[in-house]
This record gives sequence, structure tokens and C-alpha cells, in this order.
Amino acid sequence: MAKTAAYDDIVENLQNRAWMYFLLAAIVFASVFYIAPDIIEWLSDRLLPEDATLIYLSPAEYLILKMRVAGYAAISATAMIAMIHIWRIIRSRSMLPEISFTNLALIFVIALLLFSMGMLYSLELMLPTVLEYLQNDAAQAGLETTYSLSAFYHFVFLLTFSLGITFQLPLVTTLMLRLELTTTDQLAQHRSHLVVVFFIMAALITPPDVISQFLLAVPLMVLYEISIIIGKFTA
Repeated sequence: MAKTAAYDDIVENLQNRAWMYFLLAAIVFASVFYIAPDIIEWLSDRLLPEDATLIYLSPAEYLILKMRVAGYAAISATAMIAMIHIWRIIRSRSMLPEISFTNLALIFVIALLLFSMGMLYSLELMLPTVLEYLQNDAAQAGLETTYSLSAFYHFVFLLTFSLGITFQLPLVTTLMLRLELTTTDQLAQHRSHLVVVFFIMAALITPPDVISQFLLAVPLMVLYEISIIIGKFTA
């Protein structure tokens, strides 16, 4: 009954704030849509291999791409605010240990930093390496590399967002340790199982080539080890 009441409370609060979420989403959408051409051009200049070209296959493809960029930003901003409200509701019902506003703000900042690190890793190392490898592989087969706008930017956004999410691993494991949901000994004991999970995740997210899978799985293993070390020092 308590869980059902908490769920109903969360849904009711989100419904009451629906107007605020729509307004925030509209403002972010309009703002990012205005600068979307600059974002698209910057990503193309930075990531598109030298001998590759981009084409659009339908009259509205470029417009849809700009709307997609703005939509991703609007959904991310709205989801972030909604998660804060959900957390406050759950905490008010004593379903989780109380966390001070300062610590909550610190967690939020750390999450943003980790997400930014994941995006930076994707844009600076993973995507340039993977795209160059795939382009060279096609060139050796005598093929010209031509991407559609939708396919190319979907690939870029998928990997970048996935890296941003997966780089939250140290924060998630640290919170689990602080909430006493697990211990550093248990994390170390299941290390070998997690390695397999990381490579399965990498295979599902990345293209079917070994390089991109390693570029995603290896950082996850490193982050996992860092989480264990941090947990031992903060325990």
C-alpha cells in the first residue's frame, strides 16, 4: 500500500507540474533549434572523415534533424528537473535516507561532470577513431563513403549519449556503497561477471567491430575499478 501511495503521489505531482515541464521543454527546444545548424556543422567538421560525404535523402531530412537535436535537448532538460522532483517526493516519504541540499547539489554537479567526460571521450577519441576505421575499411573495399544526414547523426548522438550515461558508473556504485546496498568486497568479487556485462553492453551499443567495443568496454572496466578504490577510501 505504501509503495502504491508513493507512486500515486509521484504521478499526481508530475501532472500538477506538467505545465512547467511543457514550458521548459518549449524554451529549450526553441533555443537549441535556433543554434542547431551551428551544432550540426561543428559535428560534421569535427567527426566526418576527410573522404566521406553527407547527403540528404528526403526534402525534410535536414529540418527533421534540427528538430531532433532540439528535441534531445528539451527532453534531457525536462527529465533532469522531473528527476529532482521525484527524488524530493521519495525523500519526503522517508523511502530513502535523507540527503542534505548541499550533498544533493554535489551529486548533481558530479553527474554533470561525468556526463561531460563521457561526451568528451566520445567526441575526442571514440567517434573519430571508429568513423576513420569504418571509412578506411570501406575504402579498401573500393567503396565511396557517403552517409545520409539521419544515419550519420543518429550514430553520433547514440554513441555520445550512451557514453555520457555509462560514465555515471562511479557515481552509481558510490551511492550504492553509501546506502549500504553493496560492499567493496562484493564489487571486487563480481568483477569478472561485470567484465562480461560491459562487453555485452558495448556490443549492443556500438557498431559490430572489435575496436569500438573495446573503446567502450575498457573505460567501463577502468571506471569500475576506480569506483572500488574510491569506495575503500570513503568507507
